[in-house]
Amino acid sequence: MSDVLMSAFPKKTFAFLVILTGLAYYFVDVRDLDWTDDVMNSFEQDQPGVTPLQFFANKDELDHFLQHHIPDPSQPLKNPQVAQFFSEHFDKLAGGWKMTEKDALEENIPVTHGCRFKSNEPCEDYFAFGTSPGPGSQPWNYWSIMDGHAGRHTAFYLQWTLIPSLSSALLTLPAHSSPFEIESTIKNTFLRVDKQIMDSARTAANWFPAANAAAIAALTPAFSGSCALLAAFDPSSSVLRVACTGDSRAVLGRWDPSSQSYSTIVLSEDQTGFNPKEVARLTEAHPDESDIIDPKSGRLMGIAVTRAFGDHRWKWDYEFIKSVQVKFWGSAPRPQSKTPPYMTAEPEITETEIVRSEKGNARQKSDFMIMASDGLWDRISSVHAVECVEKWLEARDRGSGSVLNDPQLAANPPQFGNPMVEDPGFTYNAETGEQVEWKATPEYFAIEDDNAAVCLARNAMGGTRRGLFMGVLSVPPPMGRYAVDDTTIMVVFFDKLDKDAAVAQAASRGTTGEKKSWWKPW
Repeated sequence: MSDVLMSAFPKKTFAFLVILTGLAYYFVDVRDLDWTDDVMNSFEQDQPGVTPLQFFANKDELDHFLQHHIPDPSQPLKNPQVAQFFSEHFDKLAGGWKMTEKDALEENIPVTHGCRFKSNEPCEDYFAFGTSPGPGSQPWNYWSIMDGHAGRHTAFYLQWTLIPSLSSALLTLPAHSSPFEIESTIKNTFLRVDKQIMDSARTAANWFPAANAAAIAALTPAFSGSCALLAAFDPSSSVLRVACTGDSRAVLGRWDPSSQSYSTIVLSEDQTGFNPKEVARLTEAHPDESDIIDPKSGRLMGIAVTRAFGDHRWKWDYEFIKSVQVKFWGSAPRPQSKTPPYMTAEPEITETEIVRSEKGNARQKSDFMIMASDGLWDRISSVHAVECVEKWLEARDRGSGSVLNDPQLAANPPQFGNPMVEDPGFTYNAETGEQVEWKATPEYFAIEDDNAAVCLARNAMGGTRRGLFMGVLSVPPPMGRYAVDDTTIMVVFFDKLDKDAAVAQAASRGTTGEKKSWWKPW
């Protein structure tokens, strides 16, 4: 594979589009646009078919509109078949994607499944992954998840910069660098990227005039904030390093031959006010400010995490924050801010030697990793997430490589009963104001997706509790974040792959020939 992927769009499709445009000119009845088109275009992101143009000539037309053209949005959701339809297409609703073994071999990366469920609009979660040089310019694999807050801008910036910046720093190290050198390089890269964000914003605020567009563009990644979770894997040594800034989380599933099940290995710790280590760190740095962390909510001066990129209100001094508020529409300073900075982008790093076996080895199975933003971990524990993927692996094996072919699933297909009956397994209290709350636990697991990440997302949103599942899917943004946050998940399978077996499997599924890899639009 070449170092730079280049689209074949110009040479493959340009001529076709020219011909198609010419045919459309002669055979399609082209109507001149008028003011009504401009009106409709202003609603292009809203529900299709809804019109703001309401001109009625008489009472009959008005009555007809009132009786037949005002939809009842709740009516279809009372039908169990609608719930079944949404369930069967959840992979698309969750933004699911997955690699085949053939893809993984071609790109020199372990098989990875993923999804990005959007509850906010626009979504504040981003992810990136790929293969890029590590120490000694040897190929390493990287996966990263960015969970934005107060906007998407910081997370979007990190999607572009974090992995390339780290790879660029690591490749300057010798091939046999010490663990300390590698860890220091990762930490320094995180800090350097955050410094670039904050310094660029500060410079723009100081030197550009008020309300300047270029200044605002430079400030937005600092006005917003983002957690970052990054995994870097050295295939030659099978060593995995996970760097965590914020409360996204990575866990490892490891096969235990004695119990014939997977155990859970924690690869990161959530950095919030509920983490005693973070409380101790902040107390030492700000000894005279005992009120900056709320022990009930775990929030640091109102924010749910104690480390992040961006977040100018927790890093700059009060007066400067006030100046960018009035000049560039920034957020107001935090009232408790006295001795900033309170936040850092410096990650905590773990190092783990990964167990890798040939796929199908019943005696010693390979590790797998789950990486996800807190949208998943709000609803499922680390142990139960590993157990869910374990059940997914069992179903996949029973189905000869496909969960959808699992005989147990065929014998017990998903049931969609009366949606007006309340599901068990969640709580709420109208008197105390406690909103609907639930956890994904094994008794409610639904294993019915070919994508392991989508399977985790489905179960985080209700699993076999179909009424709860549909309710979560039906909450529109921005209210959707109160039901479930933006949720990005990647599941990485560290099996050693056999090239001949992967090609044979692809051929059996009809994926040879000119069909391109799943992530390439050309």
